[in-house]
Amino acid sequence: MRCKEKERRALVQIKAELLQIKPSLSFPEWEGEECCGWERVYCDPVTKYVTKLDLGDLFMDNSFDWDRQFLLNATMFLPLRQLTSLSLSGLHISGCKAGAGFDSWSSLRMLKILDLSSNYLNKSIISSLSKVSSLRVLDLEDNFDFFKENASVKEFTALKLEVVNLRSCGFSGYSLPYLGEWSSLKALSLASNSLVGTITSKGLCRLKNLEELDLSDNYFAGNLPPCIGNLSSLKLVDLSDNQFRVKFPTLAFERVVSLRYLSLSNNQLEGNLSISSFSNNSYLEVLGLSTNTLNFQVEVVNLPFQLQDLELGNCILNVEPIFLYSQHKLRVLDLSNTHSKGLVPALWLLENNTDLIQLDLHKNFFTGSLRLPLLTHENLSILDISDNNLSGELPSDISIKLPHLHSLNLSKNCFQGPVRFISMKYMIFLDLSINNLTDDIQNIFSTNLTYFPDFLDLSNNNFYGSLNNPTNLLTKAATLLLNDNNISGELPISICNTSMESMGILDISNNELSGILPDCIVKIDYWVLKLNGNHLEGPLPSEIGSMKNLWLLDLSNNKLSGSIPPFTNNSVFELVDLSRNNLSGDFPITWLNISNIQAINIRKNNLSGKLPSWIDKESNLKVLQAGENMFEGHIPEQICQFKYLRILDLSHNNLSGKIPPCIIHMGLESSIFSFTGSLIYADTSVGELNFNGAHLPFNKPIILRGYEPSIDLLEHAENFVLELISKGTSDFYGFKLLLECLLDLSSNELVGNIPKEIGEMTWLITLNLSNNYLTGAVPDSISKLHQLLSLDLSHNSLTGQIPRELTKLTSLETFSVAYNNLSGPTLDMKAQFATFDNRSYEGNPNLCGPPLSKGCFSYPDTKLPSLNETGDDGEDGSIDFLILFGSFALFFVVSFWGFMAVLFFKRNWRYALFNLVDEHGNLIYLWVFLFVRKIRIPRRHN
Repeated sequence: MRCKEKERRALVQIKAELLQIKPSLSFPEWEGEECCGWERVYCDPVTKYVTKLDLGDLFMDNSFDWDRQFLLNATMFLPLRQLTSLSLSGLHISGCKAGAGFDSWSSLRMLKILDLSSNYLNKSIISSLSKVSSLRVLDLEDNFDFFKENASVKEFTALKLEVVNLRSCGFSGYSLPYLGEWSSLKALSLASNSLVGTITSKGLCRLKNLEELDLSDNYFAGNLPPCIGNLSSLKLVDLSDNQFRVKFPTLAFERVVSLRYLSLSNNQLEGNLSISSFSNNSYLEVLGLSTNTLNFQVEVVNLPFQLQDLELGNCILNVEPIFLYSQHKLRVLDLSNTHSKGLVPALWLLENNTDLIQLDLHKNFFTGSLRLPLLTHENLSILDISDNNLSGELPSDISIKLPHLHSLNLSKNCFQGPVRFISMKYMIFLDLSINNLTDDIQNIFSTNLTYFPDFLDLSNNNFYGSLNNPTNLLTKAATLLLNDNNISGELPISICNTSMESMGILDISNNELSGILPDCIVKIDYWVLKLNGNHLEGPLPSEIGSMKNLWLLDLSNNKLSGSIPPFTNNSVFELVDLSRNNLSGDFPITWLNISNIQAINIRKNNLSGKLPSWIDKESNLKVLQAGENMFEGHIPEQICQFKYLRILDLSHNNLSGKIPPCIIHMGLESSIFSFTGSLIYADTSVGELNFNGAHLPFNKPIILRGYEPSIDLLEHAENFVLELISKGTSDFYGFKLLLECLLDLSSNELVGNIPKEIGEMTWLITLNLSNNYLTGAVPDSISKLHQLLSLDLSHNSLTGQIPRELTKLTSLETFSVAYNNLSGPTLDMKAQFATFDNRSYEGNPNLCGPPLSKGCFSYPDTKLPSLNETGDDGEDGSIDFLILFGSFALFFVVSFWGFMAVLFFKRNWRYALFNLVDEHGNLIYLWVFLFVRKIRIPRRHN
């Protein structure tokens, strides 16, 4: 019996419809009369009716326009009357044609399973889809706009759905109000949405038939509802990557004896958990308890059941992991950052668990050498023992004993000696950085090595030698990190002989490279190129500004010379560092035409001329470092148009004129550093977990969270050096410290007043205007800069008193107004200002008060209050002065007339006074005469 002719014609029409959308579609060969043998078509073996049609992901190739969408003619499936399962995933469906909607499928009374995942559907289809009453399984995963407009799922609850997958459907806000009305549900996924709030017992706990619940990767918070322990049918519970507060010990899961998969990872786990509390869960095969808190302790015991996946990352164990010695079925084990200690257990874990795929022991206190099993371990794909205290030499037979290893991370240990790899056929990610490995870089890989890892990190070791080796290491690894070694010699011309479409990252910074940059390097499609900290010389390649995908360029701290070539407008440069070279010529104005550029560092060169007065208003520039050059002229007012610029360093130049008052508009809009450089990663998917044939509708994968070996280019942006002059010393900051918002105009020839408007730049962390010719008073508006950590106004010609309001700057760590013409008292020695010594004020002859040795008054231990100070009782200080001077006057009057009264009544006192005057009167007269004559006769000069 052949397939039904009516159904064969319907299938041909479906094919024609899809070929109209994409003529180049590599469609299965649907030819001949027997359609039941066609690819993706499944028929009942007896009746020959089509029962299953899988058209999912037919457009999954690079030639299709991913933004293209189309409307489906749902009626063309109506001839398939016995259809029970239909997959239309990934076909870019945005809806249905008029009169041919999903409601027409209500006549397909056998249709139970419908997969519409990875399309562009929205809430408009809810009403029509809810009329397909036969549906039992509905998959709408990755329809990102489906619930963005707060669409209601109430109409769906009328269907007797048993499996609903709404993962990544754009849900936001509080959890679904109609959750409890899906009483028929056996499996529900709301993962990877933006749901918030708590899970209420009213909804969840009415789902008595629920077997699988996936709420991972949302923003749920609060405590778990206690009634979750009453859902006795639960087999899979994934609540990971939320903000649930789970305090142990808890009885929530002990009563769910059928549980096979439980993940609470990356929540707020607290208290003390004994693994023995899961002794009733004898079917448990996956247990995820990794946490993002620091106080979750796990008491480990020998487990009475065999696990396949155990995640305890960031839990506190403080023991050797011998409790796992009885485990023999592990496929994934995460003991990272658990304070585990003792000899590294890799050997016996691998020998006891031959199915182990992922082993993560990083960031612990393991010691000893790396020992491998005697027999070949065929399944291990990911091994991470980084950040421990392992020592000794690396086994040369790693690639033989672990032949299918995709990712190996042994960084941050104490390994020594040479490195040899015989085969790396499956290796994608290899990180041996931050060890004490010593070897000639040419000897690391054998010359007959065919396969190289996509990601190779050998940085921060003691490798030496040149890169001109036969294996052409520079051309075979898409991401190659050799920084901070002792590699010498020139960059070989062979670096340009790569056949790879993209080279990702090349970092050979902080080595001993010399010679010139090969011109052909601009032809390589790098994303990140870091050659800083070497001895490279000569000019920059003339076309370096046209590298089409390069977004981070760091050639700083070399001996490069000549002018900076122009950069093309269509380049994607975001971070450029050419500082600490011998470059000359004008400011590279073409950089300011690149809308993507966010950071420019050209400090410590020999650049000259004027700063450009033309600036693109659409610029995203956030950092401009141009200090220690020979720029001259005025600071152009156009610089105020950089609305995101919050690090400006023009120090140590020959700039003149006034500080433009409009500078307050610079950096007016805050913006974080967002880089378009994406991830370079290697796909290490190791399959799906199969519970001995048990049906898991969502096919929950083995937990590989965080273990796609990937490198975030932002990490390398953090190492992009920006030299900031702050706190009186030259410091180097990476991008992770770019909150150091800075304005440095020091060591120029600027004149005029400090703009009072500068107090509006409240985002400033560092303000340095020292070593100029600035005059006038210190603006009291500076006191509004509450985030200020460093203020340097020294070596100018500022006058007047220091504003008392500056004491409001309670975060200051560095302060100097030294060598000006300031007068009056210093600031009160309280709060932060108590930490500054006389060096902050020296060089101002008219300043007085502590910490200076010069006092403000001649009377010791006496301090007259200032006219603008208020008394303790809150009254004006002038009243205190009236009382003081009135007291002196009263004392003088009383004393004088009291003395005269004594002379009047005491005759013998009066005679004694007159005799004294008679005896010494002539002497007093002579002394006064000689003194007056002396001051009237001018001195004669020799």
